[in-house]
Amino acid sequence: MNILITGASGFIGQNLIKSLLESNHSITACIHKSELPFDIKIYKIDFAQMLKITDWLPLLIGIDVVINCVGIIAQNKKYSFEVMHHLAPVALFKACEKTYVKRIIQVSALGTDDSALVGFHKSKKLADDFLRSCSLEWFILRPSLVYGEEGKSYNFFKLLSNLPLIPLMGGGEQLIQPITINRMVAVINKCIESKQANKTIDVVGDKAISYKEWMQQLRAKKSLARFINIPMKLMKFLAWLLSPLNLQLLSKDNLTMLEQNNVSDVLPLHEFMRINNGEDL
Repeated sequence: MNILITGASGFIGQNLIKSLLESNHSITACIHKSELPFDIKIYKIDFAQMLKITDWLPLLIGIDVVINCVGIIAQNKKYSFEVMHHLAPVALFKACEKTYVKRIIQVSALGTDDSALVGFHKSKKLADDFLRSCSLEWFILRPSLVYGEEGKSYNFFKLLSNLPLIPLMGGGEQLIQPITINRMVAVINKCIESKQANKTIDVVGDKAISYKEWMQQLRAKKSLARFINIPMKLMKFLAWLLSPLNLQLLSKDNLTMLEQNNVSDVLPLHEFMRINNGEDL
């Protein structure tokens, strides 16, 4: 198939391209500033400027499947959640309808539902909701924490886990369901191949673990970790104090997301993979 991937230079995007090329798909990648180590067709675009249907039409000629992997964890004056997660994707989805793209796969996030509290989740939910109303076939994938050796967040958490004294925000009892990048890519591949469509799938690991347990598992020496608890109120004050420095992982929204459990039922994912002739994850 002819597949267009936005956010192609990101962690999920690059691993996905490698897998799809091995399956002999033809890939068109949309990137901004980064380069890609693949011999494929590449469009260099600024996603924040792709807000009209006509901006996307030339890129979609002959495309069968569009996979949107664009996401930011913090916003600034140029790149807002509203633009990157809502307005640009909606323009893309509308253009897909006009060019008869067969299927759209939207990489969203766990938490983009009616309980969403922060701009990150609310903006992605707006795009998700619009996609559900489209006339095309679609999948909305809502992953928990996706990790792998080349992932920036994974390497950051791994670095933290090996400190002599590991900081825990709010006690570290928040639950997460991490999933490997290989599993994430396998799910996207099945969404491309599936005879089913129009499904929202939470892409989560088999077992919910606490953030504290996650730190212990990542610890290289596997020795018993020592922790120091940092109250969330103090973290939010520090985030406010340091906001001019634009420290993405310390943004108010990210701390609010960290307070919440990031979990879901894994059984629908298993069932989807089983029905589509894949092995249970």
